[in-house]
Amino acid sequence: MRLTFVRHAEKGKVGEDPFLTKKGVKQAKHLAKRLKKERFDEFYCSNLNRSKQTAEIISKKIGLKPKIEKALNEFQVEVLKKSKNKWTKEERSHYNSLIKFLKKITKNPKIGKDILISGHGITNRIILAFFMDFGLKNSIRFTQKEATINTIYWPKKYTNWRLDFWNDDHHVPNRLK
Repeated sequence: MRLTFVRHAEKGKVGEDPFLTKKGVKQAKHLAKRLKKERFDEFYCSNLNRSKQTAEIISKKIGLKPKIEKALNEFQVEVLKKSKNKWTKEERSHYNSLIKFLKKITKNPKIGKDILISGHGITNRIILAFFMDFGLKNSIRFTQKEATINTIYWPKKYTNWRLDFWNDDHHVPNRLK
């Protein structure tokens, strides 16, 4: 099994749920062109505009429509900084929804499914921390640039997840970084 999770492209600065900027649309097109070389069985995205818009651009290239999953919505960085017992009810509920979703889609990792997720910087760090089992507070050390690709995989001969690559943006031209 392979799980590829990308961060949305550059978002606007205005509003609670901004769309992509013109630069972000260009970044997303380069991301989509890179992902076209891959094969995916399932595709998910958060229900926030920047993630949906990035996913729509990717969808046109890979020929797979994304399923909206609210559990993939962005978290606040403060969630990574404080212990779980100090989280609000909403933060705890959101986290539990994300973990439940991740367990569902990776229920049988020995099956050779390839899954794509269009998400967010903090959410992607939480996904990485969950599968690599290194704790949320440690995930704050991992940056997540816009329109980057992250991949983990479950090799058949081992019994755990492995990091293939993190924060890969070589598909985005320097002028768009």
